[in-house]
Amino acid sequence: MWVLTLFLQDRIKMFEYENKDEARIEFDKADGCKILSEIIHYTDFENRGKLKSPWLNKENKKLY
Repeated sequence: MWVLTLFLQDRIKMFEYENKDEARIEFDKADGCKILSEIIHYTDFENRGKLKSPWLNKENKKLY
């Protein structure tokens, strides 16, 4: 997920996008102070097996 944050004179607006290309197009169109952020959820890595939980031992058994 991608989030475009626009800092306006009297408020802040945030918009969510599913892919980078769509978010980048809107980012380029926007004027003023802006930030484009990629949101990465911990569970996305955990589900892919690329990140192991710190609460599991080598046998994937809970430590606590």
